[in-house]
Amino acid sequence: MTELLLIAAIGAIAALVVWLRYRGTGMDGADDALTRACSGDRDQAQRLEDLEHRQASQPLSRKEARKRALEKLIDDRSR
Repeated sequence: MTELLLIAAIGAIAALVVWLRYRGTGMDGADDALTRACSGDRDQAQRLEDLEHRQASQPLSRKEARKRALEKLIDDRSR
């Protein structure tokens, strides 16, 4: 019985670690898509987001800036 509890505890800890790892920094799907489009380079994704903020005529939310950055990145790569 104690072995079963130990296995269950280890499984729960492993599941928590996996969940925390994939949860990331609380970014939503658009943020993850931009980072993935940048081959996982979070710094590059952040620079693209910052560029969108600077180029916008009005303040953008982080989500909108990253969405625009992703759209432009995809468009640039398709040319």
